[in-house]
Amino acid sequence: MFLLSSLGHAFATAANDVVKVARFVESKVLPELQKASASAATIESITGLVSPQAANIERIGFGLLGLVIKAVQDADAAGNAGGINLALDEAFIADIKAIIPAVKAQAAMASAAATAAPAK
Repeated sequence: MFLLSSLGHAFATAANDVVKVARFVESKVLPELQKASASAATIESITGLVSPQAANIERIGFGLLGLVIKAVQDADAAGNAGGINLALDEAFIADIKAIIPAVKAQAAMASAAATAAPAK
C-alpha cells in the first residue's frame, strides 16, 4: 500500500519522480533524438517515400524553425526586446509557395471532415 506520511513526504516523492524522469530523458531520450537529428536526411527520405508533399512541408517547417531560433538567439544577444524580423531569401520563399496548395488542400479536407463528423 502506498501512503504519504506528510506533505513534505509527498513533495519529496514528487521531486524524486521528476529527477528519475529527467535522468531517463537525459540518458535514453536525448541520445535517440541526437541520433535522429544526425539522420535527418534519412528521415526526410523516408517521409518522402510516404508523401513527397509531407517531406517538403517537414523540410520547410524545420528550416523556418531554425531561422526563428537563430533570430531569437541573435535578438537576445543584442538585447533587443522590441521584436524580431526574419529575412527569408528568394529560394526559401519559393519553397514556401510550392507547399501552399498542399497545405490548403489538407486544411480543406480537415475542415470538411470536421463538419461532416456527427455531433457527440
